[in-house]
Amino acid sequence: MNVKTTVAARWKGITLTVLVLAAAALATVLYVGDYRPARHTDPAAQQMVLDAASAATVAVLSYAPETLDRDLERARTLMAGDFLTYYGKFSAEVVAPAVRDKGIKANAQVLNSGLTEMTPTTAKVLMFLNQETVSRDRPEPALTASTVVVTLDKVDGNWLIAALDPV
Repeated sequence: MNVKTTVAARWKGITLTVLVLAAAALATVLYVGDYRPARHTDPAAQQMVLDAASAATVAVLSYAPETLDRDLERARTLMAGDFLTYYGKFSAEVVAPAVRDKGIKANAQVLNSGLTEMTPTTAKVLMFLNQETVSRDRPEPALTASTVVVTLDKVDGNWLIAALDPV
């Protein structure tokens, strides 16, 4: 074996090693960047987000005088972050006094919803709602239609409302 053959064999080995390492790095990048997140946003995950958004939104917008404390507590368990803080203050200062003083009962219903954005840890859902409200002063049901964008964050495996914005 001469020196040229030995050097050529080494370069072939080095080149082959570099190509194998580059292929492995590319496979890792594709897995982490595309495949793994896609598994967290597949149709089953999307349906889970839509279901969580619907249930939480109905809980936030539905309450009655006789079950108010339980209704508000249930709604709080479905929220996260700044929205949880805002809702706690708003419900204590505005919703609870109005419900108790005027006997307001509200019942929300999701008419339709659609996912507008989703990552493995956040999602936005466009929701079309009806909310029926009655009170002691107004026993005839008042129906209000609204559209909201619900932002959800995944916290400890659960999708929780992080924002609820009227459109």
